[in-house]
Amino acid sequence: MELVPRIIQMQLWSGQSRECCYDPFGEQRFVGRSTWTPNTDIVETENHVVILMELAGVEKEDVRVVCHEDILQISGTRNRKALPEARCFHRMEIAYGPFEKFFRIPKDLKVEEIQAEFRNGFLEITLPKKRSDELKRIVVVYEEG
Repeated sequence: MELVPRIIQMQLWSGQSRECCYDPFGEQRFVGRSTWTPNTDIVETENHVVILMELAGVEKEDVRVVCHEDILQISGTRNRKALPEARCFHRMEIAYGPFEKFFRIPKDLKVEEIQAEFRNGFLEITLPKKRSDELKRIVVVYEEG
């Protein structure tokens, strides 16, 4: 099955520091400037790979998607909304501040045709696959001797 190797190829990095923590699923995570990490799904269809990121409470103007060579960077900020005046807070679980994630894009995806759509608190990034005739085939030469 092709899905598991592809997800491992799309290694996830958070932040810019080079402190590396390895998780049991083969992803590299770099601890950096992010104060929170959005939940992300990566799914594969016959013709595309789709990254779906949950960004509830983030304004579309505060989201940035950049692709440089084979690295896709998604970053932004969730700003705290004005809170009602209260004597105390019994629970505060919502994280605010900057976030940043990096994904390595496999060579069999069309980086120049990436599309992103932000709707209902979700960022959906679609990466089309190259057709098999678009992939570069390398001929292996065998020398006897």
